[in-house]
Amino acid sequence: MILTSRQLATITWLVIFVVWALTNTGVRKSIRSLLVTLFSLKLIILFTVIIGYNVAMVLGLWRVGYWDVTMLYDTVVFIAIGAISSVSRAASRGVTYDRRFFFKTLLVNLEVMVVFVFLLDFYPFRFWVEFLLIIPFFTLLGILVVGTEHKENAKKAHQLFKVLQASIGLLLIAYVLWQVVKNYEQLMHIETLFSLWLPFVMSLLFMPVLFLLCAVFAYEDAFVVLSLKGRDNERLTRWKKQRLFLHFGLNLKALQMFRRSTVIHEYAREKSADIAIDCLNSWSDNRSSRQTELE
Repeated sequence: MILTSRQLATITWLVIFVVWALTNTGVRKSIRSLLVTLFSLKLIILFTVIIGYNVAMVLGLWRVGYWDVTMLYDTVVFIAIGAISSVSRAASRGVTYDRRFFFKTLLVNLEVMVVFVFLLDFYPFRFWVEFLLIIPFFTLLGILVVGTEHKENAKKAHQLFKVLQASIGLLLIAYVLWQVVKNYEQLMHIETLFSLWLPFVMSLLFMPVLFLLCAVFAYEDAFVVLSLKGRDNERLTRWKKQRLFLHFGLNLKALQMFRRSTVIHEYAREKSADIAIDCLNSWSDNRSSRQTELE
């Protein structure tokens, strides 16, 4: 596997950062607390599922002759940027797991991976340009965009950095398109086409596990309310969780709407199982009626 100048520059900067972090006392303490969080049982299970599924996916692609070792870098980048970031976005509060969410996630992965990872890596600048200018500048700009996003007194600066980031991104896309038109023969090789389609294939194959993880997040969020309101009768609370799952199944959008309504608190506090079922069915009937009126 031959690394491009941009990949070498990125790896070099990562090594420099790791060495600096390990020699800085304050950073070492921060890293220690971060590692404690990262190695919590819940996150270990989550990362194991994500990485394990992607490894199995790569093995399957390798068995059918699609994947080879030259795609290793792109695969690692997809797991870090595509898979883990997708799950991170899904775990954010306020996200609704409907078709638009999964379609948007697929498009974002393709946009980032194909344009900003594969094609830009396919047409990199020289190593010293990448090492001294491109990588440090984009890293700094990304930090400034994220760092000013939630600061009230830095809204204008945040907008300025976002415009600058978007403008430079458009220039890079224009540069890539110019290179594609100029050297289109290079993209016509079967190995290159396989690499170009790899983000799409991996994103598409990752959707089922992303959906299942979203289901876990949605039910976990709803079950928290039931557990808090039903501490005095754990047996009834367990039954309510089972009924909730049987009622909504994999209709995650409906489950989230129920979780965000006030009815879930009535359902959680209800002492009678029959009345709890009526409460659940009544909410669903009202929702169906509203949908029919809108149609």
